[in-house]
Amino acid sequence: MLIKKLAAAAALLTITSVISGCFFFPEEEKLLDPPVITPDKVAYSTYTAKQKTIESVYSATGYIRSATEAECFFTDYTGQLKNIYVRAGDTVKEGDLIAEMNVGELEYLLEIQELKVQAAKLRYSSSGSQADKLDLEIEQSTLDMYRAQEKGAKIYAPAGGRVSYVMKANPGDTVDPYRVIARIADPDDLYATADYSGGKDSFAVGDEVTLTIDGTPYRGAVTYTPRKAAEDGAENQNLLCASFSDQLPAFGYLGKTVDIKKVAAKSENAVVIPKTLIKTDGDRKYVMIYADGEKTERDIEIGITNASEAEIISGLKAGDAVIIR
Repeated sequence: MLIKKLAAAAALLTITSVISGCFFFPEEEKLLDPPVITPDKVAYSTYTAKQKTIESVYSATGYIRSATEAECFFTDYTGQLKNIYVRAGDTVKEGDLIAEMNVGELEYLLEIQELKVQAAKLRYSSSGSQADKLDLEIEQSTLDMYRAQEKGAKIYAPAGGRVSYVMKANPGDTVDPYRVIARIADPDDLYATADYSGGKDSFAVGDEVTLTIDGTPYRGAVTYTPRKAAEDGAENQNLLCASFSDQLPAFGYLGKTVDIKKVAAKSENAVVIPKTLIKTDGDRKYVMIYADGEKTERDIEIGITNASEAEIISGLKAGDAVIIR
């Protein structure tokens, strides 16, 4: 009987422990709502389409020259320079002495030879003999040779004008034949010349051009073109020449760099953007526009273009924001 009571008490204790233990289990954690991710706003760099004048131009860079130009040089033999008598910018007349070589004893020999010729003439006039005649011819031939040497040792101005160039040399320097000692130019016959390889039909004779020298523009007209040079079989088939239409530059501009510009097309109050912003897809041309917080494509039609910009005939208006990146 006692054993039965003990067993019942033990069973009751076990049940009570199990029931009471449930109160010690941890409560389940409440699940959190997933975080809300707000995407960053995309920032675009844009270019504002502008209204301005745009030009399409053909241009070349060359030099100012004189159409009437004469070069001065020795022709007969190599010699030592005695002196150059002119400087760049000097005005000279035809026949003025430009430079001469050191002829050493030639002047003395020339004087002596002239006396020998006179003596030979007297002998021949007195005797009339063939021997004296032959002596006279020999002496005269020697005199002619000395005179030719003297003449070849001097350079005279072949024409009047302004000295545009003088060789840098000192007395005693050796000078070879046909080496240009000085250059004489007509100051009233200046023109512009350049090598132009941008196309033989870009310029035509008579085209109006702007000739800019040291930032000063002058009106001009094309007088010779690469197309004409090709037809003429000229050595330089890229030769482009232009004359001054009204005001001539100062003579000091001779040899200066000149920019020759022809306006091929011009549009005023045009909508203009950089060419680099234009995208292509086959024949289609378009730009990316940023408007009302949105990025959209916009088809466009292009007008005049130059090296860096393009006129937009349709598809854009001044003030539109074109996306750069």
